[in-house]
Amino acid sequence: MLATWATCCIAFGVSVALLGVDQGWVRFSTAKKSVESADKPDEIEEAKRISDSLMQTEIAKQCLEQPDEWKRIPYFWSQNSRAMKRTFVQGALYGPDKLTAEPLVFLNRDRKQFIVIAHIGNSLCGHEGIVHGGLQATLFDEITARPAFWNLPRSVALTASLKVNYRRPALANQIFVFRTSLEHMEGRKATIKATMEDLKGNVLSDAESLYVSPSNEKLVSDNSSLLKMIEGVYPGAF
Repeated sequence: MLATWATCCIAFGVSVALLGVDQGWVRFSTAKKSVESADKPDEIEEAKRISDSLMQTEIAKQCLEQPDEWKRIPYFWSQNSRAMKRTFVQGALYGPDKLTAEPLVFLNRDRKQFIVIAHIGNSLCGHEGIVHGGLQATLFDEITARPAFWNLPRSVALTASLKVNYRRPALANQIFVFRTSLEHMEGRKATIKATMEDLKGNVLSDAESLYVSPSNEKLVSDNSSLLKMIEGVYPGAF
């Protein structure tokens, strides 16, 4: 019960953060802003290098070459740098040798599929050199939420369950590709699946999530207009 409650609280927090953009409390963080947020010159250079390497992956190039099918959107949004440091992923997990650069996110035209490209450093390991399983679960929770937000009523989604299968060790200090898609939706419930792969296409872990849009509309405000704003941050054909 505690785990389920904690997961729901995380999802609720994401929903409130999203609402903030619509109300003017929140601004988007771009890859450039992510690089500038590093504290030291060598950290800035490393963040820029990794940011560039994400853009140079074949999957990123393929998405950028298909603007009618894929559109880039931000991964992070926050009120300001101080507020960003108080959130879990942006604060605790984002930084040198962790999530060093802002992950790339691509939204499919059908708004049911997303691709996320991220570099995970050596400071997010469990066993030495292997990405912590809890970190993978956290990223799956964040990433599978996207199809849920874009498809559930009022663009509101709370995590009801998350199951992760660990297939192979995910070696740290490399780029990973997350693919997620809406598998089934019925009423206020959506089932989302996702995989975590290396750049060779090896599936390292996979996940299935169940999201629910709460019946109590006062719990979280409608985020529909916000998602349109998110889609407008970067240019694209849709």
